[in-house]
Amino acid sequence: MTEVIWPLDLRPGQQAFFIRTNTRRFESPLTGHVQVQELDGARWVAQMGFTRGAIDARRMDAFLAALEGPVGTIQMPDFRRLSAKGSLAGSPQLVSGTGSTLTLSGFTPDAVGVLLAGDLIQTSTGRAHMVVQDVDADSMGDASAAIAPILRDPVTPGPLVTDNCRVLMRLLDDNQASNPTDNRLQTSFELQLIEILPEQ
Repeated sequence: MTEVIWPLDLRPGQQAFFIRTNTRRFESPLTGHVQVQELDGARWVAQMGFTRGAIDARRMDAFLAALEGPVGTIQMPDFRRLSAKGSLAGSPQLVSGTGSTLTLSGFTPDAVGVLLAGDLIQTSTGRAHMVVQDVDADSMGDASAAIAPILRDPVTPGPLVTDNCRVLMRLLDDNQASNPTDNRLQTSFELQLIEILPEQ
């Protein structure tokens, strides 16, 4: 099975990169009352649109062919969030995590806004999580970060990684290498990718 690390210079012209929740909805036919239940299985989904000239189109053709459709895997970044907007004051470390919370240390004591809502954190290879609330450090330089989606793999303790965070994904189906090309040799690609969840 081939794994591709998507190059940062092949930036999409447009993209959607979001956490698709997994919910079940019940509506009473008598009262119209609605109940919504959250299920496990929330995951990252990406949709990428590219239009490239001949040289880059050939590169993309090669990447996609090497993947053999959904068999191969891609380490894909969110091109809107290649670096954190929080201050990251100090020498932050990822200590541990469980559920939807990460434990961090090494910030400048009492620093405000060390991470901001929307920042990404790489918790292990192929697992990136979004900070969902602004984070401040306490008097010891420690902090807790609320994240989504929930953790499914153990975190890798060490220096906090917030640049070029990547998600382990696969192509949605066997038609993703479709490459319509116009008479100016401009080739279009519309990729749909979905996060690979660990086996339970």
